Amino acid sequence: MPTKQKNELLEASLERAATILGDVTEPVMARYYASHPGAKISFEEHGLGNSVKLEAEMVESVIYCLMNWYDRPEEIRIMFGSTVPHHKHALNVSNEWFAGLIDAAITIISDTVPEASADELAVWAEIRTGFQTLVEEAQS
Repeated sequence: MPTKQKNELLEASLERAATILGDVTEPVMARYYASHPGAKISFEEHGLGNSVKLEAEMVESVIYCLMNWYDRPEEIRIMFGSTVPHHKHALNVSNEWFAGLIDAAITIISDTVPEASADELAVWAEIRTGFQTLVEEAQS
């Protein structure tokens, strides 16, 4: 499938998720904490008394990366090349937690895609695999 078509499907998914869910921060974080309960303490520590703000900023960053996956792949690769090691070494955020937040966002958004939309679901599967690979490469 051409990149332009993938990007159109991605945009349609993001718009649908926004229409259905509104601000995705709360459902993404609920999914994330359900899978990585220890991460909640980290957000509280690093949020310096305002973990809600930090959660919103982190989800916003993830959404930015998802939105630009096809348009700016090198920018996303560069971001991950420095962000993943920084989170691991400076903030004691494991790669599993880092990848888990991205996975939670992808899951929450892709869950709004109708089952009959095979091409759209395939785009999300491709994006999930791509981000998993980026995190793995950045930790090397």
